[in-house]
Amino acid sequence: KDSHCAYTMTTTRPRKNLLLLSVAALALLSTTPLLTYAQDAATADIVEDDVTDLGDVIGDAMGDITEGLDEEVVDLDDAAAASVEESSESEEVTAVDDATATADETTTTAESTAEATTDEQTQPQAEEEEEATPPPAQTGPFIDLFGEVLLSLEMVDETHAQVHQHYTNEVLSGKKVVGLYFSADWCGPCRQFTPDLVNFYDKMNARRGKKDEFEIIWVSRCRDVDSFGQYFTHMKWLALPPQEAMGQRGQYLGEKFKVKSIPTLVLLDEIGNVITLDGRNKIPMDKAGVGFPWRSPMSVLVSTLFPRSFRLLLKSQIAGVLEKAKAVLGGATRGGGAAAR
Repeated sequence: KDSHCAYTMTTTRPRKNLLLLSVAALALLSTTPLLTYAQDAATADIVEDDVTDLGDVIGDAMGDITEGLDEEVVDLDDAAAASVEESSESEEVTAVDDATATADETTTTAESTAEATTDEQTQPQAEEEEEATPPPAQTGPFIDLFGEVLLSLEMVDETHAQVHQHYTNEVLSGKKVVGLYFSADWCGPCRQFTPDLVNFYDKMNARRGKKDEFEIIWVSRCRDVDSFGQYFTHMKWLALPPQEAMGQRGQYLGEKFKVKSIPTLVLLDEIGNVITLDGRNKIPMDKAGVGFPWRSPMSVLVSTLFPRSFRLLLKSQIAGVLEKAKAVLGGATRGGGAAAR
């Protein structure tokens, strides 16, 4: 009985303990949902509060954003309006500038047209004035000998030249010695002597104290104008116009200065008196020009004692007397011839 009773006692206690554990587990299990529910409820409240707060925050933020957008829209509207105004003002200014530029161009065009019209009107007037202006009246011994116009030639390049006209008294003003050079292109001795004469001409005009006091006038013996122009390019001095040189004036000068052959160089003083008729032979004998212009002792004395104006007056008086004498002699000759018949 004791062993059995003892065994029975031992097996009963574990069952009691197991029952207690089961009750505790049930209680614990029943408690866990309650705790979970309580936690869920609390979390729901917190979330609801958070959601409410977040809604408020979002609402406030949306309000601020809306206000900012409204302000930006207003600012953009103002900026757009201002831009439109500036564009309008710019367009107005541009339009004004364009109008001003157009007006300036119109004014400039009008002025240019007026100037061109004035120039066109003035040019014929100037040409008419030039045509109407008579050449200056020229008198003196050189006008009697050479006429009123002399020519010079300027080389433009190696193959082109330009001829200039000069009034005789102007171009010979200040010249102490004037040479008359009778020469032609077809003459061999002339072509040989012309380069020597060019060198001598340059040398005499470069002398100290006597610079540019020597001038030469070419009296052409060429057969035509083309030959005249080609041969003139080899010279540095003046020339009679070809129609004058190959006409009556050239013949008159040849007879007056007793030209028998060419080349011939006649030297005259400043009033047209003859210094020498043989300059052609003087130059080869005195290439340095030591005795140039080879005056006679009497000529040197006269030019030293009497000024140019007095010598010119004396020459004109003597020329007048000689003309009267020739007229008287001519009349007497004609009268004697009539009486003889």
